[in-house]
Parts: sequence; C-alpha cells; structure tokens
Amino acid sequence: MRLIKLMVLAGIIMNASVGYAQYGAPINAGFDVGAGATDNSFAPSVLYYEAIGIPRANWLQFSLGIRAWGYYANRTNLYTKTANPQDYMEYRTVAANGLSFVVGANIKFWRIDLGVNTDLAGLAFGTQRHGFYEKTTTINPGVGQQNYNQWLATSPVILNVLPLAFKNNNGQSELYARIFVAKRLGIKLGYVYGQLAYLTKKSDGKKVLLDNRQRRFSDNYGVPYVALTFHIAN
Repeated sequence: MRLIKLMVLAGIIMNASVGYAQYGAPINAGFDVGAGATDNSFAPSVLYYEAIGIPRANWLQFSLGIRAWGYYANRTNLYTKTANPQDYMEYRTVAANGLSFVVGANIKFWRIDLGVNTDLAGLAFGTQRHGFYEKTTTINPGVGQQNYNQWLATSPVILNVLPLAFKNNNGQSELYARIFVAKRLGIKLGYVYGQLAYLTKKSDGKKVLLDNRQRRFSDNYGVPYVALTFHIAN
C-alpha cells in the first residue's frame, strides 16, 4: 500500500511537471554515469533524470528519475533493527544491485547545479551470501538460539521503500554538484549515502530467525562519487 501511494505521488509530480512545461518552465534531462569507491567498497550507478524549473524562479528545479545502482564491499557487518541487544551478521563480502525511482531538487547558477536526490522505492537483487551470526549463549537464550554462531544463508531485501527514512531497505541518496564543461557534457562530484539490507533465507520451508524474531538486518554506508553527465534535452 505504501508503495502504491508513492507511485501515485510520483505520477502527480510528473503531471505537474507537464503543466509547468506548458507555461514555459525549462525542462532538463540527462544521464549521470559514474561510481563511488572507498578502500573497502565500490558503488557504480547510472541515473536518468528529468528536472523542471519553476516559472519566475528558474534557478530552482525539482526532478524525477530512475537509478540503476550496485554496491559491493568486503568485511561488512549488518545489524538488526531491534536493540538491547542489537544483533548483527558478519560477512566476508556483500553485493547488491538495484533499480529505484528517484526524486530530487537542485539550484542552478552559471554552469553549476547543486542538488540532492533520494530513492523513493525500488527493487534490489543479489547472489546469496552467508553471514555469520556471532552470539554468545546466554542464560536466557532467544528464539534464534539454534542459529547462534552459525553461517546463515541470506540475500538482499527485494522490495524497498524510502531507505533514507526506514531501516532494512536498500537504496541510495546523493549530495552533488554538476559542473558543465560543455553544453552537453558535465562532471558530477558528490557523496553517496546508502543503505544495504539483507534477510535470512528460509530453510526446509521455515523462516530462519534471529533473536527478537528478526530476519532483516542492514547498515548505512557512505562513499565519495564522481560521474560524467550527458545532457540530452533542454
């Protein structure tokens, strides 16, 4: 239901964009192709965006887009949502790929766009990864006792909504500057703030649970980002 509401909202924004366009508001469209990286991770992405200015305030634009992204990292811990205590899974490597609907805003001056964007909703996929559920047996063990200190099969959470606001959802947000070095070509410098979320796979048709009946676990990451911008419409 929440996803349906978000899609309806996106449709309203797009219809409003068409309405603005009829009154002469400028529309920009393009592709950003690039990647973020750290010593431990790599995060490529391709973003198609359409941005529309507000009449009489063309320096301010709002945008919708579609982002194809990936995130690959070594030595990662993902944490359950429930605290006290907050359980975690240890991974040698993690990998996820996704496709998301994106909303954003930016201000324009000279040849520079300064903006932000974030995923509204999307899908994520990835190969199965085994995480180690490290936990010392206690006097009062939880429902996940049989899985303590075990390697458990997991995979990325498939359906994701507003990862910037909600835990256990895959997706990304950006803070960026687009600098146009030519009419149709620019360089985009930014910072990607993302979230990676996995869940345990079922075994013998039954749910594999951690304590507090948790199946999902996630953590945030941040990477500096650089891309080429290809301006295709104005």
